[in-house]
Amino acid sequence: MPSSSTTTETLLVKVVPNASRNEMADWQADGSLKVRIQTPPQDGKANKALIAFLAKQVGVSKNQIKIVRGETSRQKLIAFERLSSSQSQQIPRP
Repeated sequence: MPSSSTTTETLLVKVVPNASRNEMADWQADGSLKVRIQTPPQDGKANKALIAFLAKQVGVSKNQIKIVRGETSRQKLIAFERLSSSQSQQIPRP
């Protein structure tokens, strides 16, 4: 029975809430990806919107994405879990 190999990838993001549109903007000097999200940072709504946006961009399920660090900060460490090799290729890199 063939085993399917999965990996976990991480991505450092700087979230800009209340933006005019959802988009991956540009790479920052610290290696983080600036992501603009339309949703305001109230009651975790911007975090949920960020996860949904990243899931759509990368082509994975929302339950494969976790905020590892920075739940209440603009600077977040995001983990993409249980990725196939093709999904892993879709993670943005500087």
